[in-house]
Amino acid sequence: MTTSEIARTYARVLYDLASAANAVDATDEGVRAAAEAVRGHIDLRTALTDSGVPAEKKRDVLRDIFGQAVTPEVLSVVTLAVERGHTDTLGEIARIFSEIAEAERGIVVAEVTTAVPLDGALRSSITDRLVAALGRPVSLRERVDASIVGGVIIKVGGRVLDGSLSTQLDAVRTNLSTASQGGEA
Repeated sequence: MTTSEIARTYARVLYDLASAANAVDATDEGVRAAAEAVRGHIDLRTALTDSGVPAEKKRDVLRDIFGQAVTPEVLSVVTLAVERGHTDTLGEIARIFSEIAEAERGIVVAEVTTAVPLDGALRSSITDRLVAALGRPVSLRERVDASIVGGVIIKVGGRVLDGSLSTQLDAVRTNLSTASQGGEA
């Protein structure tokens, strides 16, 4: 089983548990917070991935840190992942959980890549246009990539809408290189 498949399995189980407990939103926040905490604290990550640390001690550490801050479902799944040596998949579990929750709610995820971070007005404009075009709620996943120079690339529903300046410049270069050259008469 690949790491991605393992993370998807944990995320699906976590979603099913959260859904049964009517705690999907709190679980979404909790699993992201847990993943960020483990990723952001080297000592914590080291302790959780150290095979010399007994499983009971790892459970105690997780309970002490996250016990009151996250739903019981998050604590259970994070503890299980850590005990089975899958601590490094927590970030992916959180990402996939969010995707599953959005899909179950009928929300379309659109990946938006821009050269600079979106401001509130542009974010709202893009979201409104996508909602109007798709007829469904939309959640943006934003990414900044300076190499696109300007414009925007939107990936949604298996389609890519590339309005980046770099792509437009590449098209102009191609047209110019294949255009017939004027010559002597």
